[in-house]
Amino acid sequence: MAMLLMVLGASAKKHPTNFGKGSGVVYLFGVSQELTDSMVYITGINQVDSLDLEHKTGFLPFRSEFSLQLKEYMEGGMHLQNQTTCVFYSKSRKKLAKKFYKIKKRFLDNSYTRLVVIDDTRFRFRHPLDSFVVDTEEKKD
Repeated sequence: MAMLLMVLGASAKKHPTNFGKGSGVVYLFGVSQELTDSMVYITGINQVDSLDLEHKTGFLPFRSEFSLQLKEYMEGGMHLQNQTTCVFYSKSRKKLAKKFYKIKKRFLDNSYTRLVVIDDTRFRFRHPLDSFVVDTEEKKD
């Protein structure tokens, strides 16, 4: 019986998990706004390596972590509180650029909001597992 379970387990097809690094590239940008303020902040399009979208759903793994990265930057780096953040992503830079300009135009055309583009030198998304590895290595020192 145990031998049968070992054979079945060894022949099972491996599925990628949300907790491993992938081999693909994903492009993303973020939008941040305090809902009671007229200022809207948008990042440039960033490329994140070693990341694959979920196979069946097409969702971005670590979605909440990417949104949290932007929220922490807004609150810590720019000293803005109560920010609501959203991350847009795609495997295709061209498709994401269309979405980026559509959202940017929506805020620029609205006379009640002011749009601020966050330069790539100030903020860049990073793979969540990369920051975890850096954090654990720093603790060893």
